[in-house]
Amino acid sequence: MAQIDVLIPIQDIAADPSEILSIKRNELVPLLNDQYRLNHYADQLIQAQSVLLDGVDPYLTQQLSQTIEKIIQALADSKKYLKKRKFNALQKWLGIDLDYGSSQVEYYRHLDHLLAKAGQLSHKLQVEIQKSQARFQQLSGLREQMAKHIQAADEFLHEYPQFVRNQHPLDNFKERLSKKIQTLRTLQASNDIAITQMQLSQQLSFSLLDRFKEAQQVLIPAWQYHVQQSNRAHSSNDLEKLDSSREKLIKTLRKSLEKPSKDNNIN
Repeated sequence: MAQIDVLIPIQDIAADPSEILSIKRNELVPLLNDQYRLNHYADQLIQAQSVLLDGVDPYLTQQLSQTIEKIIQALADSKKYLKKRKFNALQKWLGIDLDYGSSQVEYYRHLDHLLAKAGQLSHKLQVEIQKSQARFQQLSGLREQMAKHIQAADEFLHEYPQFVRNQHPLDNFKERLSKKIQTLRTLQASNDIAITQMQLSQQLSFSLLDRFKEAQQVLIPAWQYHVQQSNRAHSSNDLEKLDSSREKLIKTLRKSLEKPSKDNNIN
C-alpha cells in the first residue's frame, strides 16, 4: 500500500552552513547594489515546483473504477449464461439452444472486452503513478533548496547592516527583504498543500491498482480455469469450485474500490 510522506516543515529542514554561505555571497550580496532583482529572489524555485504539481489523472482512476464495477456486475450475471441447460426437441427445433449458445458467446466476448480494458487502464495508471512519484522526488529537492534560500535570506537580513558602509537613511532593503521572505514562506505553504493533495491522489490510485492486480494476476485466471473445467465436466464439484472462485473474485474486486484509511497510510 502506498503511503503519504509527511512533509518536513521548511524551517526544520537541515542545511549545510557552507551552502547557506554560498547563497549569501552569490545571490544576496549582489542584491544590495541591484535591489530590483530582490523581487525575483528564489522565484525560480516556486515556478519549478508549480510545473511539477501534477498528480495522477483522476479521470484515469475513475475509468478503472467504473470498469471494475462493470466486471463485478458481469461476474454476478454469469450464472445466467454459464449454467448447464438441457433443451427438448421442440426447443431445439425453435432454435432456443442456439440462442442460448449465442448469448454465452456474447457474454464471454463482453467480459473479455472489460478485462482487456481494465488491463490497459491499469497499465496506464501504473505509468502515471511512476511519473507522479518521480515528480514528488523532484519537488522534495526543490523544497530543500527553498529552505536553504529562506534560511540564507533570514540570516542575511540581520547580518548585512554590519558590513554595509554609508547606509542611506531611506534605504528600505531590510523591509523589502523581510517581506520577500514572508512571501516565499507563504508561496511554499501553498505549494505544500498542493503536494499533499498530489500524494493523496497518488495513494488512492495506487490502492486501486494494487488491489486490482491481485485479482488480475491470480483470481481472474483461476476463475477462467474453473469456467473451462465446468464446461468440460459439468460435475457438481466443478460448479461449486466455479461459484466459490467467482464469489472470491467479486469480493476482491469490490474491496479494490474501497478507499484506504488515511490514518493507516500516513508515514
